[in-house]
Amino acid sequence: MFIYSSLKSKAQGFLKKYKEKDTATYAAAEQAIGGLLILDGFIGIDNPLGGKKRPGIFGTVIGFAIGIMFIFMPAIFGQISGTSKMTSTTTAKVVSVGSPQVSTTSNSNGSTSTATSCSLTATYTVNGQSYTEISSSGSSSNCSQAAGNTISINYNPNSPSSWTGTSDAKSMKQASTIFMFAGILVAIVSFFTFLIRLFSIIFGWKLLKNGRALAATLPKGTSLDTVIEQIKKEFKTSLFNFSSASKIEDAVISKLSK
Repeated sequence: MFIYSSLKSKAQGFLKKYKEKDTATYAAAEQAIGGLLILDGFIGIDNPLGGKKRPGIFGTVIGFAIGIMFIFMPAIFGQISGTSKMTSTTTAKVVSVGSPQVSTTSNSNGSTSTATSCSLTATYTVNGQSYTEISSSGSSSNCSQAAGNTISINYNPNSPSSWTGTSDAKSMKQASTIFMFAGILVAIVSFFTFLIRLFSIIFGWKLLKNGRALAATLPKGTSLDTVIEQIKKEFKTSLFNFSSASKIEDAVISKLSK
């Protein structure tokens, strides 16, 4: 919650100088800053560093959902492929190597990458019964095998005809672990960011509500729209440490003095 506390402190410090001026100025400042905090909470104010946007509360919900998906994806894949049930190991002899299968993947930069995988047919014995079966999944390492080679395999003790290479099973387990921890990290970060955005919205709504209530006490015909927009620009400048902050502040003060 340090980020939210820092943001809140900066907003309160920013408001303090306007509170010392007059009621109209303070009412405009509360509405301006409250509106920006609400906007930042929902969709994120533009971040000038690298042209990126800070995620709003909707973005954090999507991030949390992605994190949960990453956590459970390996388990779901393991159930569908059956690899999670291949807990027993034995040795097998390669009977034949399947034809290489080439898959092409398009990368985000527009280039393409290819991967080659091969399946194996192997013979092995479980509980005195001989099996000659094709591997449940292919891999690039299988392409380097040859008929007659002895390999270590993982098989399903309840269905010994389902098997995969032990090295492939370990690789899938490692990948699953990486996916799980990545998902946990994304979910945790998204959850805390969600809380920060939620508190920002609540605090912003309180400021906006107070500013409107204060503005209602001003003489009829008092317009704060222009001042509110200028204070918004100054606050965004102050929040992101733009070098032009002093110029905008001078413009606000000049406008208020007229």
